[in-house]
Formats: sequence, C-alpha cells, structure tokens
Amino acid sequence: MRERTTNVSNDEMAFRAQARLDQLTKPIGSLGLMEPMLIKMAEAQQRVIARLERPVLLIFAADHGVAQEGVSRYQPTVTEEMAVNIAMGAAVSSVLARQQQIPVHVIDVGVARTVRHPAVVAAKVRPGTDNFVRGPAMSRTEAQAAVQTGREMVRRLRDQHHDVVLLGELGIGNTTAASALAAYLLGVAVERVVGVGTGVSPDVVTRKQAVVQEALAHHQPAIQDLWDAMACLGGLEIAALAGAMMEAHEAGMMVLLDGFVTAVAALWAVRVSSSLKPYLFASHQSAEPGHAVVLEALGLTPLLHWQMRLGEGSGALMAYPLIHLATHVMAETATFEDAQVTPEGHPPAPAVTTGLGDTPPVAIDFSPAERQAVYKVMRRRRDVRVFLPDPVPPDTLQRILEAAHWGPSVGLMQPWNFIIIQNRETLNQIHAMVNRERLSAADNYRGLRQAHYLRLKVEGLLQAPVAVCVTRDPHRGGPHVLGRNTIPETDLMSVACAIENLWLAARAEGIGVGWVSIYVKDEMRDILKIPPEIDPVALLSLGYTPYFAEEPGLQRAGWARRLPLEEVVFAETWGQPAPIRGDV
Repeated sequence: MRERTTNVSNDEMAFRAQARLDQLTKPIGSLGLMEPMLIKMAEAQQRVIARLERPVLLIFAADHGVAQEGVSRYQPTVTEEMAVNIAMGAAVSSVLARQQQIPVHVIDVGVARTVRHPAVVAAKVRPGTDNFVRGPAMSRTEAQAAVQTGREMVRRLRDQHHDVVLLGELGIGNTTAASALAAYLLGVAVERVVGVGTGVSPDVVTRKQAVVQEALAHHQPAIQDLWDAMACLGGLEIAALAGAMMEAHEAGMMVLLDGFVTAVAALWAVRVSSSLKPYLFASHQSAEPGHAVVLEALGLTPLLHWQMRLGEGSGALMAYPLIHLATHVMAETATFEDAQVTPEGHPPAPAVTTGLGDTPPVAIDFSPAERQAVYKVMRRRRDVRVFLPDPVPPDTLQRILEAAHWGPSVGLMQPWNFIIIQNRETLNQIHAMVNRERLSAADNYRGLRQAHYLRLKVEGLLQAPVAVCVTRDPHRGGPHVLGRNTIPETDLMSVACAIENLWLAARAEGIGVGWVSIYVKDEMRDILKIPPEIDPVALLSLGYTPYFAEEPGLQRAGWARRLPLEEVVFAETWGQPAPIRGDV
C-alpha cells in the first residue's frame, strides 16, 4: 500500500530500475518482457526494486438481461451456480488460488438469483441488468452504485496490507456487454470485438454481432458521457471491476487484469481516471478478438498467450507467479560488481546522480503501524526493579527466548546460552551475593550520589518469578570464526544483541526486565555450575510489573540524562558535527 507521495519523476525511477537490470549477472535485455514490466512496476510503486508479496483475488459476479437474446451457450442460472462452485473451492480459479495460498473473495454485485453460499459476499445492487437491446442495461445511479461497491471491496482489504489485486468476473452474457462497451469506447467495428465467449457456434457469434450492433444504434444518440455508456451498455460486475481498480490505484496497489471483460472495465476506468493506468498489468491475451484490441488501446503487453477464455480470474492466477518471481529476480540476483564478474564488453554501472529524497529504493515490508510499534517498544523499554509475583506463561517465556536467539551474531557464531532460574533457594543465594556487592560498590560514591546508589534495591531478584542468566562461550565455532579473527570481542557484542532482543520482546509482551550487573562471576559460576571457560555475561529478572515508568529510572532519579543525539553522532571523522537534530 502507498505510504507517501513523492516528487520523483517516472523517468528517474525508470533510469534507476533500468540501471540495476543492466547490471544483473545476465546479458542486457535477456529477460525479455520481464524487464519493461519491472521498470513499469518501479514507476508505479515509486521504488527502484518493486515488491509484490500479498496478492488477493476479487471475483465480481452479475447477470445480464441481454442473455435473453441467446448470445451464450449457458443459461443465466449458471452464474449463481459457478459462484457457489468457486466458493466451495471446486472451480479452476479456486484450485489455482489455493495452490498459491491467495485469498479469494466472490462478490455478488448483481446475480439474478440468491447465491446459496455464505462465503459469497452479498453486495447486490440489483438482480441482474435489463436487456440492453430494449433499453438501458441499468440506471446511471445503479452504475455508480456498482462502481462504489467495487471500491468498497478494495477498501475493506486495505488494512490487510495487500499489495496486488487480481481481478476476475462471472456473468452469463458479459462478453456481449463488454463487446458493446468496447465498441463504443474505441469506435471500432463490432466484428473486431465480438467473439465466441463461452464457446458458441459461428451462428451465435453472428447473432451476438447483430445484438451488439442493434444496442449501439439504439443507445449511441442518448449517451452523453462515460457514465451513460456504462449504464446503457455495461454490466454490474464490469462497473464494480472498474471501481475496484480505481480504489486499488488510490491505495497504491497493483492491479492484475484477467481477460476481455476485466480489460474493458479497465478501458472505461482509465477514461474516467487516467492516473490509474500505470498500475494496470495484463496477465494474458485471451481467445476473444476484442481482448487484443482493448489491450492495444490500453498500451498493455500481456504476459501469456494461451488462448484462454475462462474468466473468473484464471489468467491472472496463472500469470501472478511469473510477476512474483520477476520481483525476486530484480531484488536477489547479484550484480556484476557483487559477484566480482567483469564480462567482456559489458558497460560499467552508470552513476546515479539524482537521489530519491525520502523514498526508499525498495518497498518496506512493514506497515506504518508495525514500524511505529517497533519504535514504540524501543522507547518504552525500561530497567524494571519492582515485580508482581504472577508467573510468566511458559509460551510467553519461550517467545521471549526465541527472540533472544534470533539476535544477530558475528559469523553466526551464536555464542550465547540462557539459564532459566526459578528455584527459590538458588535465587536466594544469588540475591545474597548481589546485595553484598551492592553495599560494597557504594564505597565508590560519596554524599548524595552514594545515597542515590544505595536506594537502588535488588529485591527484584526475589520478587520476579523467573531469572535468566545469559552466558557467552568464547570458543563456540572454533578458533577462527568469520568476523572474529581481527576483533575477538565480537562474541561479546553478539551476546549483547541477544540480550537487547530479549528485552524488547519482553516489553512487547508486557513483561518487565531488570538487568542485575553487580555480581562476582566466579561465584555465579559456582551457584549455577557454569564451566570455568564460560562467561556469565548478564543476570536478568523477568516478570509482570505494576507499571512501566514514563522515563528511565536513573534519569528520573537525577543520576544521569540521555545525551542529545547530536552529541554522539559525528560525520566522517571523530568530533566533526553531523547534520543531526538533537531532538530526534
């Protein structure tokens, strides 16, 4: 979903995306149609490396009064029956979506009968359109309501962070309606846009052409604008598809079209709102002759040419894996520089002289709310000294320890171990040692500062339901660990990262953590039976706390203050001021 708008030009985005493509370890242009598609996605998403990871399929279903003219090989009742079939997971689109774990939403925007399945979204504007040979298919108000229904369906999905909408449709007679609307919008001969639809005979194709021609002759004099065109010649699902595209564009979501009917809906939608065009992608070119004509008018190049004419999003579902793979190729393939390969005659990477402002070159895979939560837990972390006796649930403790184990470690050495301590006798021994050291350390301070220090109690060790001793094994991974050869203390830094992960995860779970840093390591080894070569780095108390203070305890007590950021950040060399605000 779109998070911000930028002033970066499409030319700049295209330049950056093309530069990366040309530097991937492959011959220039060798990925064919994949390359212009990736550049177009970069322009639409305003990201050099586009990302599509959360697809969803919307299938809009509606009936058409023109089916009375015998333009389909199926009866109108099939629309409702197929909607049920998809909802039950037994249709082609159901299978394709299930194999890719893509959620499917079938929306009844105008099925003539009541759809007999609770999973189908009931959003009926009216039970099918009228026969447009005899009058308008629907009223202008109904066309607008159908467009709004499509918008509302996408709007419901925005909070689920989908980044690409696959569109499909169901409706006996809808290729006839789509042909009529396409012929009007493009001003082309009926014969260029009318095809076999559900597989009708040549005689029925001739009949369809005559029906469309008759409808155009009847309505063209009365059509004043695009909304009149949709009302007179279109369909409820066609209007809903157009609305879904409009809303998806405004949400910054890509739109993957299916076949002829979705392409005609896109043609109408682009005429209403031209800015959505860069967000449209054509999955395939169907067997309907009008599909190629409409795609050409939209300037879209289809990915597949499999002569499909099924609808219900099947073509989009077939093409999506290719697009998804393409984004990973763009992101993960090494450049010649990365791979340290210099092919003969390959041009050097062009210098990028223009920046993208505050726009990241890739899509951020955290929503704004998720990012805010990460920063919130960092700011709200506190060294807790007061605990409630309530136990920490085992699954919560496991999640916290897993977070610690996810900590980054140089060379993936993972030099840590975690000793869970709940035995009261053991905790009493540790507390006695810690309290003795606390009193002894007070001699390092004088006056008011000594009084402040002595107020720092360590009773939390006894109050908290669990303590964890985090240790460091300096020999894990052998004598030569990647990244530790030159700076041997990186194993200690790695353990510190694990501790910070633990602390932040605990805060997110509502669990307080107190770091006890005054103990004799050899005594701790004796109490916990830790081997002499293992370093007990930290002792942590974990448990629920009555409250998390608004500011750190030592800052509140006047012991120290958090330094302004500008005092600790330098530029290029030590002591040189950096352009950093001190209030960040």
